[in-house]
Amino acid sequence: MTSSADCPVCGTLVMPLARACVTCGAKLEGKPVRGKPASIYDPLFDLSSLSDAQRSEFSQHGLTTAFSVDAAILFHFATMGLFSLIHFGLMHSKLPMVKHDDFGGRRAIGFSFIPFFNLYWVFRFWLRLFDRVNLQMRLRGLRPAVSKRFMLATVIVSLIPGANLASLVVHPICIGRMQDTCNRIVPEASGQYKSMFEEL
Repeated sequence: MTSSADCPVCGTLVMPLARACVTCGAKLEGKPVRGKPASIYDPLFDLSSLSDAQRSEFSQHGLTTAFSVDAAILFHFATMGLFSLIHFGLMHSKLPMVKHDDFGGRRAIGFSFIPFFNLYWVFRFWLRLFDRVNLQMRLRGLRPAVSKRFMLATVIVSLIPGANLASLVVHPICIGRMQDTCNRIVPEASGQYKSMFEEL
């Protein structure tokens, strides 16, 4: 008996022997290949399996202005992390919804204020942002600048009492790398990058 599986592109459940995903239109090759990454966010996922239309659609985003890395770190400390929550939370709405469980800025920020649930949500918030930003880098042939292990370690350290003092060091590094990566996918028509602070 053939079982159903998830679409390797958007993650939607597809029926057995389906030739295409009803949600994103991705062509399916029948039975999944053993060892093949099941998620488009997996670094080993073969992006050449995407159609030109899908590749173009997934490459579209709303990040139009680069932001100073130094300012992002400064504002993080000045607001005790609130700036980072809002600034990077809004990025969830500016990146394309590739998988069915991707979320926008309102959910990203709002769920962070739910007691106890936010202990789980902080992982979803940062790790999914990592996945979505790095996908944009891979679609442009660029090497991701943020390590998922480092991102995960940063989140874990920030939640452990006593050890969270180390987050004063690792969190700014993580934020700086994430902001720098986001800046690299905000090209102008000339191929350069536009900065909010270039005229200051």
